[in-house]
Formats: sequence, C-alpha cells, structure tokens
Amino acid sequence: MEYAVPNEPDLIRRVIKGDKDAFREIYDHYRGNIFSYACNLTKSKETAHEIVQMVFIRLWLKREQINPDLHFGAYIKKATLHHVLNFIKKTAREQQLQENVYQRMEAMRNTTEEELLLKELQQVYRAAIEKLPPQKKLIYCLSRHDELTHEEIAQRLKISKYTVNNHLVEALRLVRNYIHTHADLASFLIALLIAEWF
Repeated sequence: MEYAVPNEPDLIRRVIKGDKDAFREIYDHYRGNIFSYACNLTKSKETAHEIVQMVFIRLWLKREQINPDLHFGAYIKKATLHHVLNFIKKTAREQQLQENVYQRMEAMRNTTEEELLLKELQQVYRAAIEKLPPQKKLIYCLSRHDELTHEEIAQRLKISKYTVNNHLVEALRLVRNYIHTHADLASFLIALLIAEWF
C-alpha cells in the first residue's frame, strides 16, 4: 500500500469534497492491496472482502475527517488493520460470512447517518432482486442467499454449471443497472460491494 496513485493529494481533496469519480480512482487503486493485506491477516477471503467493504464505506462516510496532508497509503493501511481487529472481535466464525450485503453491514450501525444509508441500501438491493426474471432470481438467491455452489445449483435445477454462471452474470448486470437508475449515493456504494462477490 506504499505506492500512491498519481496526483493522490488532489484526489484526496476531491474525495473530501464528495467527488465520486475521485473516490472511485482511490477505490480502484487501493482495493486490491487492502484485500491482500486483510486476507493475509485473517487467512480468509470472505473476511477480507468484508474488510474491503467496511473500509471504503467508512472512508466515504467519514471523508471530511481525512487529513489530505497525511500519507494516504499508511492511513488506509492503519484503517484496514483497525477494521480487521474489530471484525474479528465481533465475528465468532470468520469463514462463514455469506450473509446478504445489507446484513453484513450490521456491525457498522454506529451513527444515524450509517443507519439511514443501510436502510436505503437494503431497500434498493431488495427491489433490484425482485425485478429479476424468475429463473435468474431463483439462481441468484440460491447462490447468494442459500450459499449453494454453481454445481449444487446445477444439480438442483437440472441445468449445466455453464448455464448457472451465465444466469448469475446476467443477474449481476441487471441488478447493477437497476441500482444505478434507482438510487444516488446508495447506487454508487452498493454497486462496488456487489461486484466484490462475483
């Protein structure tokens, strides 16, 4: 995490002002390193995905508190370690974290602002799932809610794993499109979060 993104100080100042494009650049630059760092600490890819989500949601919600003069790589590494330690304390079984996106954020219910964001995320996410065609909705829910593998879904529905994968990819596209056209800040954040699980 020591390699800064080009023009990083300017990007951080834009993030502080609420610039989503700047936030996306920071996200794209650091998410891989944050995931690797968290995965190395927790020895769990599922937990590492959780940490990435929490770090960036918290970063966006608390963006006005960021000191643009600090080394951002060191700042976000420290923030990641903080979330790892808190997450481990609050989670009895780190390798069974297959809850819905909105359920995964329960641990973040610390402020009114976060609670309002969580409710919006839940509503938009549920609505997006409900809008899926029946077959895609069924396969998506079996995968994300019932935690079945592609092979298990294929066996249950008597279809090929290739067909299952195609339905999931298309379901993700439809969910993203719905979210981007039916929400503001929630659409921006949840699109990033959902993408982590495919």
